[in-house]
Amino acid sequence: MAKERALDRDGDECKLGEYQREHEDATADMPAYVSNPINAYLLTKRLTTDWRQVENLMAHDVGVEFLNNITNYRHVMKFPSDEDLNGAAVALMRLQDTYKLDTSSVARGMLNGIQYSTEMSSDDCFELGRQSYVNHDYYHTVLWMNEAMTRLQEEPQNQTQSFTRADILEYLAFSTYKRNVERALTMTNELLELTPDHERARGNKVFYEKEIAELQAERKVKGDDGSESTPVSDLVSSSNLVSPFV
Repeated sequence: MAKERALDRDGDECKLGEYQREHEDATADMPAYVSNPINAYLLTKRLTTDWRQVENLMAHDVGVEFLNNITNYRHVMKFPSDEDLNGAAVALMRLQDTYKLDTSSVARGMLNGIQYSTEMSSDDCFELGRQSYVNHDYYHTVLWMNEAMTRLQEEPQNQTQSFTRADILEYLAFSTYKRNVERALTMTNELLELTPDHERARGNKVFYEKEIAELQAERKVKGDDGSESTPVSDLVSSSNLVSPFV
């Protein structure tokens, strides 16, 4: 238990150093800082989802009274909302698409080979993927969840995250199944190896296996008589597929 607390403290100190660097960059030239879509997204995330994590930590480690005093500043400073966070994420996706920017380069804070902002963490990438998922933008969900997975594997083990590898796999599987149900099943099986009692994953595994069987039957029939294939939507209903929580 003591070791776990020490690891948590190390992770918190790592985040604190990261936030301090971003604060110094922002205060040096605020208009220029927030005009950068990457910085705008990161700043909005720090004051929404990240701030809620800070509140939870303070509630346990500092005390409710002190937390209430700090939280009162939300009314004075007009912190951004979840809608603002979604808007900042969408703006960043639009920039990525317009200039055909590589996901890993954007995550490093680089635009067209120039370093414009601090590097994103796996948590920052995961939130971009989650926001894309909320918008039913599964293309960007896959891009940013894959980047989150890569960074999660590269980051120190003591760095705290708001998600797990299993969470990423669930979002990836659900966002992939319409284009590649076999791949979705593979990721769901990997998820179940990590969390065997995952209820949604167990239900979705049955759904994916049924759809694969239907598709194989469809291909066999088409190969035998050359007739037109039956639309996938007529073969399998997705009503039994359970989406990840958002």
